[in-house]
Amino acid sequence: MAYKYKDILKLWLKQKGDIKIQSQLRYEGIISKYINNYLGNLYLNELNKEIIIKTINEYKDSNLSLSVIKTIIYIIKASTKFACEEHYIDYINLNDLKVKNNLKTIYIFSKDEQNILVNYLKTNINIRKICLLLCMYTGLRIGEVCGLKWEDIDFYNNSLEVKRTIARIKNKSNGKTRTTLIASTPKSDTSKRTVPVPKFIMEYLKVLVKDNDYYLLSGSNKLYDPRYFEEFYRGVIKKCNLNYINFHTLRHTFATRAIEAKMDIKTLSEILGHSSIEITLKLYVHPSFELKKQAIENLAEFIAS
Repeated sequence: MAYKYKDILKLWLKQKGDIKIQSQLRYEGIISKYINNYLGNLYLNELNKEIIIKTINEYKDSNLSLSVIKTIIYIIKASTKFACEEHYIDYINLNDLKVKNNLKTIYIFSKDEQNILVNYLKTNINIRKICLLLCMYTGLRIGEVCGLKWEDIDFYNNSLEVKRTIARIKNKSNGKTRTTLIASTPKSDTSKRTVPVPKFIMEYLKVLVKDNDYYLLSGSNKLYDPRYFEEFYRGVIKKCNLNYINFHTLRHTFATRAIEAKMDIKTLSEILGHSSIEITLKLYVHPSFELKKQAIENLAEFIAS
């Protein structure tokens, strides 16, 4: 049988076995929409490094996001390695096939803006406001806070356990694409973590505690859609007369404030659920101008001493 590359992609995806359904659907979608359109119909004896690099360069010249291009490269690398190991093709060295990160401007809330948010959230307290405070003071992702159950809250140790995350996934049924809300384990082993919580937030939670199996935000055992929490966040930003910045900004802001408060990187990395401190430094720590000024003053004092 003369195999085409799309046949190998199917075999590769099948042998991956136990991966998260979100990842499975993402890979399937990217293979179907992008890789098969360019490379899928090539017979294996036509597949080589030159044509792969040419294809990747076409992706780079398109309007595809950096995340999608990186995933495409991962799939091509992993599937060709699989094909070589299974003796379908000779080894294709793609180690130098990479895409550079384009540094984007990352926005965070200033201390003044953060205080405006906190003061608003502390008035007429309710569970959604408490959960937004949790994100601001612990760096939880939106899916993680939506996945919190009362059984995850440890009132004795003033902490919480991140055990699950809520997300919407796409699936096709009768030729139509629909989305389904699911609860799954966090994105990585390090994302499953114990996170300390400020005492004042724990005091708020004690007043509203419900059955262990209930989600905090839904007040029942039904899943709570992150889109609803995103809408609530938008409303809070509007009421506080602040410029809208996406929800993930809370995580960026938490990390930056933690560094300003002299939290060590290793501790911050574990609280955020990262696998390494390099990820924390690269993605989430954005020194403010005030922190830079203080660093220069400290240096001047050190030189003069």
